[in-house]
Amino acid sequence: MLERTLVLIKPDAVFSGWTDDIIKRYVDAGLTLVRHGMILFTHEQARAFYAEHEGKPFMNGLVLGMGSGPSVALVLEGEDAIARVRKMNGATDPYKADVGTIRRDFLSAGGVFNTVHGSANEKDAGTELWFIANWL
Repeated sequence: MLERTLVLIKPDAVFSGWTDDIIKRYVDAGLTLVRHGMILFTHEQARAFYAEHEGKPFMNGLVLGMGSGPSVALVLEGEDAIARVRKMNGATDPYKADVGTIRRDFLSAGGVFNTVHGSANEKDAGTELWFIANWL
């Protein structure tokens, strides 16, 4: 099924200069880059974007990390794009991600500072794409 999904290249990866290499991974895998742009989350926007994690022990670190600098938002489209992107991204904890995944190959500070965010499912993709649409 043709789907659209959101990827955020997080500030740590942007600062590390990996944006083009990460985008190339998705495009080389046959996903279409529909739209992209640089965004800067305020702490309030990051907290709203990650509201499902409110109350979890890593939430404050996640908000601080996402608000630490610019992110690059990608709208990707393709057959089963959501599942394909999640597989390409690898485990949330980059130290548990398989070699060959984006989070492992572009190993950043780890923890809340993994390199990319990808929509978890179709419902989340719709909500996240709507949320980000105001910036792109």
